[in-house]
Amino acid sequence: MVPGLVALVLTMPALALSLALSREKELGSFEGLAATPIRGLEYLLGKMVTYVGFGLASLFPVVMVATLWFRVPFRGSPLSLAALTLCYLSASFGLSVLAANFARSQQVAMLIVILVFFVPSFFLAGLILPINTESAAAQAVAFMLPTTHFIVICRGVFLKGLGPTMLLQPALTLLGIGGETLGLSLALFRKQL
Repeated sequence: MVPGLVALVLTMPALALSLALSREKELGSFEGLAATPIRGLEYLLGKMVTYVGFGLASLFPVVMVATLWFRVPFRGSPLSLAALTLCYLSASFGLSVLAANFARSQQVAMLIVILVFFVPSFFLAGLILPINTESAAAQAVAFMLPTTHFIVICRGVFLKGLGPTMLLQPALTLLGIGGETLGLSLALFRKQL
């Protein structure tokens, strides 16, 4: 259970990114950015770099709590986990930026991220119960959640000592989700009010 919870804890930087993007629209500070020659890609990547740093920085205390407090064995490589966490952050950030495109306030952004990504991750991603294989809809939703794939990665790295080559399929899935959602976010993003 604890290695799977790492995935849920690391959704917080994605939530913070979504709140930051919607806060600029809500408070009007986006007006100043819209007047600059910066392009949409540069704006979004600039925002994401900071939160990638925070996400990777928060990985260390999360792993320490899991291993020291809960006594979960860590059999894998810390570098492998960090590299695979980057894949997860790209997917979760892509979804949160996509959600922020539709949110005009911080409350709406938080509601979208929590109700669409965080809560389903508890019940549909295989954290508490195995993924429901009897329902095609439940399988499709679980497959679209980045948490589903990162739970597999965390359990593999923590408990089995698997490296990136053994976890290539979930890592590529996360990169695919991240690439598609970031591409869609850039297509929908307009640097205007």
